[in-house]
This record gives sequence, C-alpha cells and structure tokens, in this order.
Amino acid sequence: MNKFTIFLLTALLIITSCKQKDISNLILAEFKGGKIAVADFERSIIETKYNGDLEKAYLSSFEDRRSHLRDMVYRELIYDLAEKNSIDTIKTVKEEFTKKLYSQAIVNGFVIDSISSKIYSNDEVRKTFEQKKIKYFPKHILIDISKHKDAPAKAKIDSVYLKLKNGEKFEDLAKTYSDDIKTGVSGGELGWVFCYEMVKEFEDQVLKMKDGEYSEPFKSQYGYHILYLSSSKKNEALKSFEKEEAAIRNDLNKKYSVKFNETVLKLIEDLMVRYEVKIDSANIKQFIKQTKNYEEKAKNDDKADPLDHFTDLEKKALFSEYDGIRIDANKVIAALKTFPKDKRPELDGYNDIRMFIIEKIRNNLLERRVDELGYTKKKTFIEAAKSSMYGSYREKIIQKYVKSNIAEPSEEELKKYYEENMEVFKNDDGSYKEFIKVKASISNSIKGKKFTTSLKEWENGTFNDYGVRINYSLLEDTFQKVGDDKK
Repeated sequence: MNKFTIFLLTALLIITSCKQKDISNLILAEFKGGKIAVADFERSIIETKYNGDLEKAYLSSFEDRRSHLRDMVYRELIYDLAEKNSIDTIKTVKEEFTKKLYSQAIVNGFVIDSISSKIYSNDEVRKTFEQKKIKYFPKHILIDISKHKDAPAKAKIDSVYLKLKNGEKFEDLAKTYSDDIKTGVSGGELGWVFCYEMVKEFEDQVLKMKDGEYSEPFKSQYGYHILYLSSSKKNEALKSFEKEEAAIRNDLNKKYSVKFNETVLKLIEDLMVRYEVKIDSANIKQFIKQTKNYEEKAKNDDKADPLDHFTDLEKKALFSEYDGIRIDANKVIAALKTFPKDKRPELDGYNDIRMFIIEKIRNNLLERRVDELGYTKKKTFIEAAKSSMYGSYREKIIQKYVKSNIAEPSEEELKKYYEENMEVFKNDDGSYKEFIKVKASISNSIKGKKFTTSLKEWENGTFNDYGVRINYSLLEDTFQKVGDDKK
C-alpha cells in the first residue's frame, strides 16, 4: 500500500470519526455568566421555532439557526440585566410575577395533583397525545330514540343501512333521514376532529375504520348511528408532549367537565371550611326577598330597573368577606347590571349568591393552599413563571438603557425634517400642511428612528460587554445526529 493510499484512508477515518462524534455537549455560545450547548440550542429551536418538528429544524438554513442562537443569548442577557437592576422589585413587575407564579402552581401543580388525578390518569394524557397525531373528518346519520322510541329507531337505521349497502350515497341519506338536522343538511358532516373529542361510541368506530369506509349501525345515548369516515390526515401542527400537555389536560377537563366541576366545587367548599369563610345567610335571604319585591313593583314599568330601588343602606348588606375581598349586596347588584334587564340571570335562592361568593374568593383560597403545600417554592414553577416574564423584563431594561436616553428633538431638527419631507405633508389641493399641525407626528417619527438606531447600538454594545463568543462553524454542524441517522 503506497503512502498516498494510506493518507486517503487515514483522512477518511478522521472524517468518519468526526461525523460520528457526539457534539451535543459542546459549547455553541459563551458569555459572562453563562453558556449555551449544542443540545440546549437544538432543543430550543425545535420547540420554539418549529413547534416540535425535528425535520424542519434539520432542514433549517444557517441564517435561521444563527438568528435563533443570537435570540437565545439575548434572552439570557436580558434576564441577567433584570436581576442586576432589581427589576423584580418594581411593584408592577413583582405583582405580575406573583400572579404568574400562582397560575403555574395552581394549574400545573395543585389542580393536577388534587383534581385531575382523581378524574383521569397520566396514561390517558399520554394516550390523548398519541390520538392528537391524527385528525378525522367523519359524517354520521342519527335516528333519535327519544323521537322514535328504541325499536322503531333500530328498524329505521337498519333500513337506511340497507339503502347504503345497495349503493345510495351516504350524504343523500343523511340529508333525507338523519334526525341531526344541523349536520344532516351538510350530508352529516361533523368537521375535522380528534377521536377523543367524540363520544366513546364514535371514537371506537373511527379508530377501526379506513378512509372511505362506513360503519354498521351502532347505538349511543343519543340513538342509532351510521358513521362514514370521509378522510383523515396527520396533525402537522402537533408539538412535543411537553408543549401539548397543558392543552391536553384542558381538553380532558372539558371532556369530563361535570365530574371536574363537581370535584373543584367540593375542594373549594372544603377550603372554605378550612379557612373559616363565613357566609351571612340571613342577609342573603333578605336580599333575595327585596329583589323579588322590587321586581314586582317594577313589573308594569318597562323603563324602571328594580335594582335601582335598593337604598344605599341596603346595598351595604354584607354577604361574606375573606382576605380583603368584601362581597356585599352592592357587588351582586353591579354584577347583575352588566346584563341587559331582560337577560339577567334570575336569583332563585341562597345558592345562587353562594356560588357568586365562591367565584369571587376561589383564587385567593387556592393561592393560600398552594403556598401552604409548598407549590410556589418549587423550582419548576418559579422558572416557568420567570420565563413568561421575559417581555416585561425586556421592556423595563430597554426603557432604562435606551428609551430614557433619547432626547426630545430640537426645534431645528423638527423643521429640518419638515423641509426635507415636504411631499409627505402635501394636501390633495397641492398645498402643504402647516408645520405646527404636524409637529407632534414629526417628533414621533424622529424619536422612532433614534430609538431603532439606539436599540441596535445598545444591543451590540451589550453583546460586547458580556464578551459573547459564538462558534459559527459548530453551529453549521448542529443536528448532525439527525443527518447521520438519515444515512
């Protein structure tokens, strides 16, 4: 073997070795106080830019990758500057963060552990995610058992099924025979749906059907059906499980809404007992009695509003008070007045006011409970709340370092802009708008241009101050493992 051949083989081995080397832990970007590894970058661009689509991320251009990496670095610098400038201590920012932290702790912690887990399992959440990968376009024919009784309804669906088997068009049969008038007029169309969004009987049928097939007659709580699967397609918008989980749980909460709402109400009632929330039933009953009396008085006067008859003293009647929230007659009256007089919900009794009170104090009860249970101390929820604060942090930082340093344009600048852009201020008749009338808009235009320039300069300066270093050659090699797997 000659030296040239040995050289080629050695080079080939080196190239192959480099291609197979795991680069996921190598550093793509480094700056004072932080760094971003290849794995961090790949995970971020897949999730935030391409909605979990690995294929699109793999095929992304170098410019898209460069832009996303700079955005990641910029985001980290904003968080660091926010911490150094104690942005979290600003009252409005602090309140916003607290609100988001409680939201994370309640929705993604307490509700899952104390409510959802009693209604559906984590396995069902995973199963639902798998079902979100395919969307279906079913059509159906319904013979309503409440309209026809069971035996006649069964006989009718069987006769429709026979017509279908004999070659009659499904859509025509739906228009003619379906008791679901709303869908029948469109040939039984139910629209694009996920199988878990349908009643269990429909879900079971769809999952064993192919496009263009129709089912045998089957029964649900509504009556007898024939289902036709017009089409199905891959859900291209599906993100990763982590990104979809909250929406899936929300869908399942709706699917089991009756049980979910019952469980929530029971939990809130238990918390009201735990925290000794008092409700003045005597005042509530008196308020309902007064409401009915005033409604009777105003019955023959279309213009009169019975709620206007309550005196100032009557409006002060206290129903309940908790954690600084006062619920009195005036608050209930104000809520009722948000509805047109003829569409207001009727107050049938004590329980209607009680539910209004629960709605008003529910969040405070839940916030107190998640504090007690330590959910607001969990790193996962703190980081999620902090991540959602990026927009507010950036706004405050830019206000401090950029906007506050932009001076008002001088009179000379304003006039110069006016003279150089006269055509912009030309009227339809050929005359020009007076300088004094466009002075404010000119000022805004000049400040807008100054802001754009100043922001760019500040961003570049901040990157320099933090000593940002980006390995662009390594950036070109990202998603190397995906490429190797394709070979």
